[in-house]
Amino acid sequence: DTFFIGQTHDPLQVAAVSLTNAVFVMYMAIAQLLGIGGSAVISILLGKGENEKAKSASAFCFYGSLIFGVIVAIVIILFMEPLLMILGSRSDTYQYSKDYLFYIAVGAPFILLANTFGHAVRGEGASNASMIGGMIGTIVNIVLDPIFIFGFDMGVTGAAIATIIGQVVAGLICVAYIPRFEHITFYKKHLKLSGKTCGSILSLGFPSFCMQMATALTQIVMNNLMTDCGAVTKYGSEIALSCYGIMMKVYQVAHAMFVGVASGT
Repeated sequence: DTFFIGQTHDPLQVAAVSLTNAVFVMYMAIAQLLGIGGSAVISILLGKGENEKAKSASAFCFYGSLIFGVIVAIVIILFMEPLLMILGSRSDTYQYSKDYLFYIAVGAPFILLANTFGHAVRGEGASNASMIGGMIGTIVNIVLDPIFIFGFDMGVTGAAIATIIGQVVAGLICVAYIPRFEHITFYKKHLKLSGKTCGSILSLGFPSFCMQMATALTQIVMNNLMTDCGAVTKYGSEIALSCYGIMMKVYQVAHAMFVGVASGT
């Protein structure tokens, strides 16, 4: 999205995408709360030979991600204006940020499902399935970005729609893969919740949740600093936000490699 929006040569639209990136990080925090915690619990339960409990844990992660996604979507849409102000959006970037964030909010259930699934299946050692779903979803996003942004002249709104369609595709691929697994399931009959299992999932995923939320908080603080300080420099706040957003994307490329090695270990 940042690359294709950058081709518009409009720093306000690039800044809008950068401002709303903190919301994506928050999505990842919730996905890691359920997914990383679920992966660990599923792995432990399979090691103990408690296969039915492992299925219950996976079902909890599946439905939990959808429920969290619906709640997050409703909260963002209802409190869009104050949230954008907290994120650092001001009058010049407000409409672009709002257009982008609305569709990102609508897609929250699919984003959380796809990313929670990506973590949870690691408990059964099936990380390739999540990779395939994620990669296909990303390719769909990349193909649709120029079509919506330039072909339909939708700008940042087109980027958001392309992103959500990509996440929907990734989510559907994840759901299609689930019947192939022995211990990862979404059938309601396996949704036999116990306080111990749910507590274990949330407690094991909580450190990752905290780290991701801290990252989101850092981005929000930086966004506001760029907005408030950039306005009094010769560059302007939208240029400062755009540069910071681009830099963060470069950083995330390197960060992804470290995360991959750590997750495999």
